[in-house]
Amino acid sequence: MLMDFQSPFLTHNNWSEWLLISFLLLTGIIYWTMSKRLGFQVIYLTVLSLSFGFIITMYFPYLYTEDKLLPLTHPHIQAAVTLFTFFIPLVKRRIEIILCLVPAIVICVSYLFLQSVPVFSIVGGIMVGGFISYMYYRSLDWMGAMPEPYLFSFAIILPLFIAALIFPVNSFLTLPGILLGLGTGATVEQFKVRVLIRKATMTAKLLSLLLGSTGLIVGYLTFTFSGLDSAFYFSLVGICAGLWISLLVPGLLRVTKLYDNHGKRRELM
Repeated sequence: MLMDFQSPFLTHNNWSEWLLISFLLLTGIIYWTMSKRLGFQVIYLTVLSLSFGFIITMYFPYLYTEDKLLPLTHPHIQAAVTLFTFFIPLVKRRIEIILCLVPAIVICVSYLFLQSVPVFSIVGGIMVGGFISYMYYRSLDWMGAMPEPYLFSFAIILPLFIAALIFPVNSFLTLPGILLGLGTGATVEQFKVRVLIRKATMTAKLLSLLLGSTGLIVGYLTFTFSGLDSAFYFSLVGICAGLWISLLVPGLLRVTKLYDNHGKRRELM
């Protein structure tokens, strides 16, 4: 374990921040315009994988070579692989599988040549990220039998454990904050807001995408220029981002009547 956390893989900079924003925007599109359940799953799993990547880099022994120490994984690559391999079991055609793999490959190659990330760490990130997606689908049998309130309760409790492990680096507390905001927001949305995405018009979906994306980008710019640097502040930023995605945007869509809500109209199955 590197007690000073000076590894180049544990950096908090504009590159890592914009990559996280890109992940949230991409997964947010699914949550706001396609499926809340699927969107929540992919957002939560991606941020969870990113958190695990930093925890592995912080606490697991590095591979010693003559030139330098090599971490077992790279958090950004690990999260990217988890995100894009998540969709492979959901598609059927070969071209769709290739489209799922291309973004992850581009990110890996970019980190190899632009960020000088060792091949060993890239391969580790691919293996760990793919394993997380694989284990998620393998666990669907018993997760599907678990009542959703229990699942959401677990989604709220897990970030607290992650925050305790990741606490030595304040800036990374944004990640468990996002997880906590997502779990809390999705639980409240399920019982109180309950927006109906499937019946929404294309115009409403485009407006929801514009609203959600604008909120995330404005929030990030506000966070960047605030100059605050504390564990509480980073946690609060993450919680607000998670709540914005899972609760506030659906709530605004319902208030503005862009989306209907479950129970407003009767559906024949």
